[in-house]
Amino acid sequence: MSKETLIAKYETLPVAAQKQVQTFVEFLSQTNGTKPVRPAKHRFKFDWAGGLADLKKQFTAVELQHHLNELR
Repeated sequence: MSKETLIAKYETLPVAAQKQVQTFVEFLSQTNGTKPVRPAKHRFKFDWAGGLADLKKQFTAVELQHHLNELR
């Protein structure tokens, strides 16, 4: 639809409908292309990795999981 056709259709509308069109166009111009700003996500840190390396010779990973479940 061309701009001229759109304007012609707009002008044939009753005044109340023209106001609705204006309100809708204002709404679209305010919201179009802008997304709400989200706060930055805090990424999970893996600084704990290797923290149980000294227990590697004594326990397997499954055995450690069983020990942790007993502590709960």
